[in-house]
Amino acid sequence: MESLYLSNIPRLWTATAEWLACVVMILQLPNRKIRRPVWLYLSFFGLGQVFLQWFAGKLALIFWIIGMLINILWMFITVSVCEKSTWQVKIYHTSKAFIYAEFVASISWQSFCYVDLYLNQQIHYIIRPIFLIITNLLLFFIIYYLQKIKSNQYAILNVNSKSALNSVLVGIIIFTVSNMGFFIKANNPVLNNSNAVFMMRTFVDLCGILLFNLQENQRYEQYLHNDLIQMNSMFQSQYEQYQAYRESAETVNLRFHDLKQQLDIIALENNSKKRLDYINSLQAEIKEFKANIKTGNSIVDVVLTRKNAYCIKNDITFTCIANGKLLNQIDTMDICSLLGNSLDNAIEAVMKIPDKQKRLIDLRIFKKANFVIYSIRNFNMIAPKFKSDGLPSTTKKETKTHGYGLKSIQYIAEKYDGTLTLTNKNDWFSLTLIVPYQYLSTNID
Repeated sequence: MESLYLSNIPRLWTATAEWLACVVMILQLPNRKIRRPVWLYLSFFGLGQVFLQWFAGKLALIFWIIGMLINILWMFITVSVCEKSTWQVKIYHTSKAFIYAEFVASISWQSFCYVDLYLNQQIHYIIRPIFLIITNLLLFFIIYYLQKIKSNQYAILNVNSKSALNSVLVGIIIFTVSNMGFFIKANNPVLNNSNAVFMMRTFVDLCGILLFNLQENQRYEQYLHNDLIQMNSMFQSQYEQYQAYRESAETVNLRFHDLKQQLDIIALENNSKKRLDYINSLQAEIKEFKANIKTGNSIVDVVLTRKNAYCIKNDITFTCIANGKLLNQIDTMDICSLLGNSLDNAIEAVMKIPDKQKRLIDLRIFKKANFVIYSIRNFNMIAPKFKSDGLPSTTKKETKTHGYGLKSIQYIAEKYDGTLTLTNKNDWFSLTLIVPYQYLSTNID
């Protein structure tokens, strides 16, 4: 069999790989981040990429770098026009697309040359573009599928200035090293053949791809770490509130014990005005203590009683029909977080309503079929916008810690093999947590 000689990669192969790499970077984004009509834009930029590669091929070798920079700039324009993202994300996607394009163009051309050599160079010229299309589509389909992993989805949308700069430096280094063999092969016995040069180029480009993936995994792990810290802080905060509520409940019990003494004083008081003042004072206190809620679960009782007292004080109508025993097997901190965060969000929402008659919150905890259902609804005149993860977008200016309440509830749903559903219909916002009864059935009466 003849020795393998690899000529330069055809310009059409390179242009196709660069365009498809941009397509993958763009289509991996959520629909709201893609500018329409995206395929019309991509068709135009695809033709432009082919033209620029053809034009670069006509330039003298001394202008090779200039031609390459023009093509990279065109890739950046393609990404910029088609994406609704920050400039950091666009730079990152361009750098990543360029390395992917270099890798795919190199390995697909090598594969073609190996097949051609195996068939004694009998491949018909018509087969070349078909081979190009099949190999490029197959490779980029694999790349596209890998980018849909949850960790990658976060990493490609959360790029800061440092990450964008690092991506450019990685692109420059990988491109320089991968093409270095073309300049030194004449004086290097190891690289003094095109096959070795292309093998080196493909391997270095693969290292570049792995380096990008490593950085994305590190970025996602850092996000999970920060997320976990915030959620633990949220759990701890709700648990501390529960401890405070329990102490308050004990104080209330003592206060009721003192009522008997006060009633005896009222009975002995001859001055009608003082007697009336005593009675009015007691009525005010009793009104506050009407917040007491009994569900069969002491933790649920404490939290709901405290929240109900707040609702009474702020003219919020709070309706509660709850079988607290159904939550007996849920961890104390999880109960505090579930009740505290969901009620805090509902209270915050209804407090924005000027009409006090419409400040309505309804809580239900019940069993249906083989499921325990935790449902809380609140009247909501402003419909929220939901993100791709199913959680509503915040309307607050300060978003650093906002949203972790719902994330902690989502975590609780996953922990107990349940599902969390958030909806907004007919001016009612609903949060529904459904957990299989078998996970909570132990020791439930």
